[in-house]
Amino acid sequence: MSRKLSFHLVYWILAWCLTNVLFGYRELLNPSSLLYSTIILMIAAGVSYWTVYFLIPRYLMKGRYGLFLAYLAFTIIISLDLEIFTTMLFIVFLERFEVKTFFHDSREIYSLLSGTYFIVFLSVAIKLSEFWYKEQSRKQVAVKEKVEAELKLLKSQIHPHFLFNTLNNIYSLALQKSDKAPDAVLRLSELLDYLIYHGENEIVSLKKETDLIRNYIDLESLRYGERLEVDFQISGNPEHIQIAPLLLIPLVENSFKHGISKSRDSQRLKINLVITGKNIEFYIENTMPSTKQKESEGGIGLVNLRARLDLLYADRHSLEIRQKATLYSARLKLKT
Repeated sequence: MSRKLSFHLVYWILAWCLTNVLFGYRELLNPSSLLYSTIILMIAAGVSYWTVYFLIPRYLMKGRYGLFLAYLAFTIIISLDLEIFTTMLFIVFLERFEVKTFFHDSREIYSLLSGTYFIVFLSVAIKLSEFWYKEQSRKQVAVKEKVEAELKLLKSQIHPHFLFNTLNNIYSLALQKSDKAPDAVLRLSELLDYLIYHGENEIVSLKKETDLIRNYIDLESLRYGERLEVDFQISGNPEHIQIAPLLLIPLVENSFKHGISKSRDSQRLKINLVITGKNIEFYIENTMPSTKQKESEGGIGLVNLRARLDLLYADRHSLEIRQKATLYSARLKLKT
């Protein structure tokens, strides 16, 4: 026997007991009372199933409230007529059910209404609760699927953007016929290894992310040589922190693309990663050419980053970007 069938059976047995107590004149095993209670319960069950499996799905759940209320009122009137008719038959044909008793004991009309429709409305309330729970679950699944789809789209945008910038760097070294080009290709292969084997994970160790950043900076340093001064400091243990992959690298990319790469003079890159418990603060700043015009806060990399932060760390992050005459900085605070 299925769980649902068992629940229905137990529910109606309890409802039948309640009906018999209510209409049994305190004689639970009185044959007339048992028969009367059974008939009244059958009417209540019919109204309950009609309302739960027909009126609610067809009218209430589809927003047709007027028709739902009209049919419900019609159902109640018909069922009440059946109950009164049943009661009168018992009064007329069975000695035990006397007219004077009907008007002075538990079989008064208000008792009939309250007893029967308590069972009906309880059934409807249970089913509506079930509908609400299923609808909430369905919405949660839909939201989760939407978020996952958006994240997959954002991740698919990260890789081409990331590789495009890196290949540009290697192309620049190749044009210069630099001896550093082979080393750049080797480091690119390490970056690709990370993208392929870790980039698609939901979370990764912060240590892997910091290693990726160092690798990327080393690759960029091959291009800029002594013109680039890098200061990368980590406070705390990144191995015990888990974050979404490729979350910090867009800020590093942005520093090179929109700042350092625009100057032929010496440039400075400073990165501070502070880990406090489950909280991390990632601060990055870089110098910029003094003649550089102030521009919007980054391109697709930062747009993508903001979108991922909103999806993954909705109320657990803050990203502040500042741009001055010769200094560009970003501060990301994240609660993992």
